[in-house]
Amino acid sequence: MNRKIFQGLKEYCRKFFKASFNGENCLKIRSYSNRYNMGDLVQAAETFISKNLGGVLKSADFLQFGVDDIKAMLKLESEQDSIDEDKYRSVVSWTKHDKDRRRKHFSDLFRLIQLEYLSNEFLNDVIHKEELVGNSLECTNLIITATLSRLLGAQVYKKMKGQSDEILMIGGASCQISVAKFNTKTIQWSDMPDTNIARESPSAINYTQQILLMGGSMGLFHPRDNSMLQYGKTYQNSVEVLDLNDENPKWDSNLPSMGENRCQFASALLNGLVYCAGGWNDSGSLSSCESYNPEERKWSSIRNMNTKRCSHALVSARGLLYALGGWDDYEINTAECYDPRNGKWEYIPPMNTCRDELTAVVLNNEIYAIGGYGLSSVEKYNLDTKTWIDVPSMNEERSGGSACVVDGLIWVFGGDCLPGVHEPQE
Repeated sequence: MNRKIFQGLKEYCRKFFKASFNGENCLKIRSYSNRYNMGDLVQAAETFISKNLGGVLKSADFLQFGVDDIKAMLKLESEQDSIDEDKYRSVVSWTKHDKDRRRKHFSDLFRLIQLEYLSNEFLNDVIHKEELVGNSLECTNLIITATLSRLLGAQVYKKMKGQSDEILMIGGASCQISVAKFNTKTIQWSDMPDTNIARESPSAINYTQQILLMGGSMGLFHPRDNSMLQYGKTYQNSVEVLDLNDENPKWDSNLPSMGENRCQFASALLNGLVYCAGGWNDSGSLSSCESYNPEERKWSSIRNMNTKRCSHALVSARGLLYALGGWDDYEINTAECYDPRNGKWEYIPPMNTCRDELTAVVLNNEIYAIGGYGLSSVEKYNLDTKTWIDVPSMNEERSGGSACVVDGLIWVFGGDCLPGVHEPQE
């Protein structure tokens, strides 16, 4: 066929399909688009599927697709209620549709179900009774971990579905106490209550709409030149909280302090516990780590990282913590993960680029390492293939910036430039 005619036909099909999405054809359109390398149509199809994921997972077409397509569907985010129950039921139905050939894929698909968002009743009354789960040691271990976290009273942080349009920016350079709220829909800033303590390079976590602000220092600091020393300031281990559930929220400092003074450290939420790793204080770079149980109001030490790190990033994914890059007398690209089940840190493949003062997020079961000192580059780590690949760079170099995910987009703030937004490329 003449190339121009083929391209014209391809463009016609693209426009036709974009205007024709429905619950019965969206999976086939996505498969067709993927086959013929029409990335924009694949993205449009996945956007439609995400908004209608519950119905799509129950469709007859879902049962006909291969395992790679099923994995792609399970990785999609959705704001629909009980979507993780629907994902589980769809995996069971897909496997039993051709059990002899598909059984070998069940545990890999089951791992993509976010068990922390399922109710105790669903775990006990539905999943525990499933033969496919009972016959898989890996699935059983995942269920045991989820069940134990409930028996031990750990409240798992729930996604605020439909309420993730606002981002809090807390403090900044020169020990600021100001807090601002940014609405990603209206692109407007508004003021929030000031913090009680001025902090340079603290870390913050959202735990069930309670913002925990931890550590930091009382002065400008970067370990490259020990600039903190000229100010004669001190490092912090204090904690304060802003409860966004209150009608008139105010910062409350009546919380137990961390076990160690830390600035330039990183924190993440996992299974209802707040984890803090590494950082810097009078001893230099730190490998020490600790966790905080908000229900018991108690800090506990955990095993040290294998590498001392400050100005690094920490994220949680699939029940593990991932520490990325940082600084320990030089920039590093090493990465390691912590498994709370055995209390051990293990190295994972290093990043392609050495990064300190980076930020990181998790999106669609991939970890994005963003920017760093003098860097605009971005790379992502695939949790299935355990490989790093480079993705499009940001428009600006950003060191010491912050990032979060809102509606499938990665928002990056700070680093001496205006807010930017990065849309992941498949």
